[in-house]
Amino acid sequence: MQKRKQKTKYLLPIAFAMILVISLVLGIAFMRNSLMKLTIEERSNQLEEMVTQIQANLESGLQTHWNLAAGLNNAAQGNHFKNSQDVSDNIAHMENDFCTDLYGCRVMLLDEQGTAYLSDGTAGIWYDISHLLDSKKRHTFVSETDNIDGSFLVFSQELDAPITMGENNVRFTHVALLKDIQTVKQYYTTTTYGGSAATYIIKKNGTLAYFDADNDDVIGARNIYKALEEAEYVQGQSFDTVKEQLDRNGIAVANILLNQTEYYYCLTSLDDYDMKLMLLIPADSVAVSTMNMMDSTIRTGIIFILAMVLLMLLAVISFIRVQRSSQMVKVEQETNRELNQLRMVAESANAAKSTFLNNMSHDIRTPMNAIIGFTNIAMKHSPSPEIKSCLDKISESSDHLLALINDVLDISRIESGKIKYTPTPVDIAEVTDSVLTIMYGYLSNRNITFQTDLEEPEIRYVLTDAVRVREVLVNILGNAVKFTDDGGTVTYAVSYHPGKDDHHINVRYRIADTGIGMAEEFVDHIFDEFSQEEHGARTQYRGTGLGMAITKQYVDLMGGTISVESRKGVGSTFTVELPMEITDACEVKKKDYSVGNIDLNGLKVLLAEDNDLNAEIAIVQLEELGIQITRAADGEEAVRLFSENPQGTFDLILMDVMMPKMNGYEATKVIRSLQNRPDAVTIPIIAMTANAFAEDVQTSLDAGMNGHLSKPIVMDEVIKTIARNLN
Repeated sequence: MQKRKQKTKYLLPIAFAMILVISLVLGIAFMRNSLMKLTIEERSNQLEEMVTQIQANLESGLQTHWNLAAGLNNAAQGNHFKNSQDVSDNIAHMENDFCTDLYGCRVMLLDEQGTAYLSDGTAGIWYDISHLLDSKKRHTFVSETDNIDGSFLVFSQELDAPITMGENNVRFTHVALLKDIQTVKQYYTTTTYGGSAATYIIKKNGTLAYFDADNDDVIGARNIYKALEEAEYVQGQSFDTVKEQLDRNGIAVANILLNQTEYYYCLTSLDDYDMKLMLLIPADSVAVSTMNMMDSTIRTGIIFILAMVLLMLLAVISFIRVQRSSQMVKVEQETNRELNQLRMVAESANAAKSTFLNNMSHDIRTPMNAIIGFTNIAMKHSPSPEIKSCLDKISESSDHLLALINDVLDISRIESGKIKYTPTPVDIAEVTDSVLTIMYGYLSNRNITFQTDLEEPEIRYVLTDAVRVREVLVNILGNAVKFTDDGGTVTYAVSYHPGKDDHHINVRYRIADTGIGMAEEFVDHIFDEFSQEEHGARTQYRGTGLGMAITKQYVDLMGGTISVESRKGVGSTFTVELPMEITDACEVKKKDYSVGNIDLNGLKVLLAEDNDLNAEIAIVQLEELGIQITRAADGEEAVRLFSENPQGTFDLILMDVMMPKMNGYEATKVIRSLQNRPDAVTIPIIAMTANAFAEDVQTSLDAGMNGHLSKPIVMDEVIKTIARNLN
């Protein structure tokens, strides 16, 4: 009887524990199903938002090209050409005048027989003429022809007044803009999902027009619609339901399996362009936060179940031990919660720092422009020796402050991923030699022996980022000069070595000095941000301690390595190795930046600038060149002054970007779209703004501007840019 009671005593808590465990398992299963539904819903919403944004970017970019096509129509209509060579010459002039190479475009004229004329001659009957046979005056489609090299997105405009050629008055009916379809990717490429997203442009009949992704095409079919129809769908969907949703809402999301991998795709219509846009992404890359939350919840549930089982078993043995264990669990959970809160605060602070540093660039450069500008103006008025000495020190300090600002902003942009490695074809010997000119400037007031050992490369033409290579070398060489006393030596050596295969080479740069050197324990921290060996070095040599950190980031970005050997009081040696892909000489484009001797006297310029100090600086310096300035205080006034004055009133427009009422981008687009002003498309518009990053330059060009000047402005560069655009 006693044993039965003893067994019953133990069976009750065990049965209770089992019931509790089963309840928890069922609860977790129910929670998992709820979270899965939430995940699917969030993935769909997230994809729809992303594709809607991409669609808006793409349509905005395509509209820019329609503006360009409209300008070509205005420039070409009603002309008469002598012969086909005259037609090709005029096409070449239009391409030059409208800077179509900046947009990745070519110009084509079509006669009424369907013969295509390009700047390099005729291309025969254009096979895509069938797209133009309806009654519409405008057409946009992906070219399917093979008698013109390349794959193009076509912007076709029926001429308002036909062009004629020769004595027989052969009529030309259409002007077309052939945009290299690879250049369209800037409008729809997204890095939001870490490069795992693939973007498809699909023709009206469902065939693939263009594919862009870091990886291979997992669909691997010419007809995307057919491949999607044959795919295995998840959650009871089908391609028919997707088409119904697409027809109803203009956008649709579906979940499919491809090669045993789950994917989501979002399909949206570009009705005005007879195309579809599709974003394909692995399921594990979408709604990562929800999936992590679900996994964390399940893991926590399992741990909780095990903990509860353990607690119930221990309760049979000792209530006190159960209490202690429960308390330990609570303490652990509270500690984890506090650690998570601290991590979130740290991540939020780091993100706020990067955002702040990026956003403050414009606000810092505006007063810097005033300081440097007024200093240069004062220097031109023959100041007394004492005043000139003060102005020289202001100028030197301004340059130093601007360099420090640029360093801080560069490291912030690297951390935020805004600086990318963009290799282009270059002559590596020219890149190596270009550093020497900068070095001689560093050495102009120093008694330092500068030795070079530059190996002549057998292979000269490679793919690399010349700007980043120069920045790395100039940074290291500048430090070598800075930390080497007069009488010392700096050595610059370059050698070339085999790469990982026959298509690559390794370029080795070795920079040695006999300067102050570094202690062995500091060498391990030389590439840390804000690192300086001694506080006295900061006072004597000046700097942020970011130079080597930026250099290391750039070398890593280019897939290279950097190492340093140094001894205190003996000197330092830096070795940089960069892998580079071999290319052909014909791929290297020689850029001609010469502007000739241009007299700017009498030039009439419309200056749009809302900041009174910056306007005063620009007006004083430009009027010294004989330029006549008319100022607009904002973009809206700039549009009004241009539109209300007759053609020829202004030869050029200098346009600030950040202005009230209407910013510079908006004002430029409005001016370019003025239909009653032939010079609205041709007048040079140059951005003159504190927005100084590479993406800001591209935004200016996309808005219809012809050039970009960054504040603080340098008058030599202003003069060259004005002269270059007038040419």
